[in-house]
Amino acid sequence: MSVASVFSETYFGSSLPQYLLFFTVVGLGAVVGRALSYLYRRRLKKRAAATRTKIDDLLLRSVGRPVVLLGVIGGVALGREVLTPVEPLRSVLNASIRIPVVVAIAWIAVRLTDGFIGTYVEAYTDRTESKLDDELVPIAGRITNIAIVTTAGIVVLDSVGYDVTAVIASLGIGGVAVAFASRKTMADVFGGAHILATKPFVVGDTVDIDGTAGTVEEVGLRTTRLRDFDGRVVTLPNAAIAGAEITNLTSEPTRRIKTFVGLPYTTTPAEMAAALDLAAETAAAVDGVDAERTGAWFWDYGDAALRIRLEYHIEALDRWKAVRDRVNRDIQAAFADAGVELTAPVGRVRIGEES
Repeated sequence: MSVASVFSETYFGSSLPQYLLFFTVVGLGAVVGRALSYLYRRRLKKRAAATRTKIDDLLLRSVGRPVVLLGVIGGVALGREVLTPVEPLRSVLNASIRIPVVVAIAWIAVRLTDGFIGTYVEAYTDRTESKLDDELVPIAGRITNIAIVTTAGIVVLDSVGYDVTAVIASLGIGGVAVAFASRKTMADVFGGAHILATKPFVVGDTVDIDGTAGTVEEVGLRTTRLRDFDGRVVTLPNAAIAGAEITNLTSEPTRRIKTFVGLPYTTTPAEMAAALDLAAETAAAVDGVDAERTGAWFWDYGDAALRIRLEYHIEALDRWKAVRDRVNRDIQAAFADAGVELTAPVGRVRIGEES
């Protein structure tokens, strides 16, 4: 067989010169992609770094490496025009274009997602006090990348002729099974996301969650940890917190204190008036009490005493216990100095039908 006949013979519809030209075009596409990558590294990256916005840096970083693959894809697409292929080479060439295109797009999307999260989202979470968003962001990034890769894989399978209906159905059944098995965990995760979005409290706040009071020490992915007033650690699932009644004690500007003082029924109206003024003035004079929001009232007739209601607001929340103690001590001393008699609470014991 002569050399001329070898070059004139067709193989899968195309001759050797056609194949040589095809691979030459593909090689040129790779060279162009490499040149663009070099241009990106040397020129465009520096110019993008000089601008104030980070969007251009993010876009260039996302297409930096995939641009070489895009150059090869372009070379295959152009080189295919010089061939006259027959089956199955035609299907192989078509797939060799579609599949790398899908891979390149998925690659760029993954890099773009990671860059966006690293540039903007993580920068935001670093400024927040809650640790929950720091834990949620990487998970959200991984879930997004898994979704991108899974979608790209399904498109690739469809490009090579596989029936993706069965694949999608199996993924759906598997997803339902996983979701059913981990429904409590996911409920806690979504509860954590709810806490992050609504911010009813942050680390360091003193809160009351459905009767459980304490200082927030950590807001985690699944649970929130409190330190109660006895020094014990209380761990609450985030799903329960999302549906609970939350009172943020730290958010109050002052803490209102309501207390009652009993006087004997022998107290005269003049003595009652003097006792009311003495109680209000004594409480208002204590350091840490809002004097403008302090008052005392003859409240009601108790079982064994005339009851005075004393109400005041503590401004110094960091030492509210000490302020309350000082108010009680000063009132006791003031009443003793003024000769005002206080009554003791009367207890009842029931025996049978009689008390």
